[in-house]
Amino acid sequence: MRVFDLHCDTLTECMKKGEPLARAGGHISLERGACLERWGQVFAVFVPESLRGEWAAVWANHAIDFFEGQRAQIERACTPVLAIENGGALAGDLGRLDEFAKRGVKIITLTWNGANELGCGAYCGASPGLTDFGKAAVRRMHSLGIVPDVSHLNEAGFWDVAACGKPFWATHSNCAAVHPHCRNLSDEQLRAVFASGGLVGINLYTEFLGGAGTARDVARHLTYMTALGGEDHVALGSDFDGCDVHPSLAGIERLETLNGELEKLGFTQEQREKFFYYNAAKRLANHL
Repeated sequence: MRVFDLHCDTLTECMKKGEPLARAGGHISLERGACLERWGQVFAVFVPESLRGEWAAVWANHAIDFFEGQRAQIERACTPVLAIENGGALAGDLGRLDEFAKRGVKIITLTWNGANELGCGAYCGASPGLTDFGKAAVRRMHSLGIVPDVSHLNEAGFWDVAACGKPFWATHSNCAAVHPHCRNLSDEQLRAVFASGGLVGINLYTEFLGGAGTARDVARHLTYMTALGGEDHVALGSDFDGCDVHPSLAGIERLETLNGELEKLGFTQEQREKFFYYNAAKRLANHL
């Protein structure tokens, strides 16, 4: 089975625990990923909202150092992509974008749930949108080949990103029409991501999936996005090691089970291969 997952928090969790990625005890480890025929993984550097300014930048760079110290092992196991979750890591300085780009960062989630120098997260309410700094940061990200990620962003900020007219992604967000939640996206938002040429990664978090959070609930979101025109724009955004996942899906080795369940629920091999691997691999090829 081939998998390209748009989001996990394994890197930061391992850094906090002093645990090597090869033998990590959470949802993902490099050793357990060997069950996959081919594996691409976006490793997010999660920057806690409690860290602001220079401390946020220091944390992000420390996590990248942790990643670089294991790069050889990681690259033997998978195709890694480095991301930052929470644009507070920029410490309000556009120059940080150039620094992070040189360090290999390919995706930046603009906010987490609260506010930072770029804008407001989903738990802040509908307004306001991006700050002037946030808009400048998105423009600079596009010029550097860094993908803006609107997961966690509030709706006003989302539309500010969409107005830039370039591809943008929601690496780990689901459908509000299937399960209402402030972190899930409306039909209009989903269509905007698809129209930009972007990707939406289905999050396995039980709270965002709704229901029991099983494969059947993943199928509900996948079916809905496909019907909206997203068959070539939907991927896996597991959020492994960053959320609670139903035991039947809780681990990289369980993705084969999810694939089998989706087959039983009527998804063709082509649809499943696009979802698990090809949609993400095709677009990330432009950034690697």
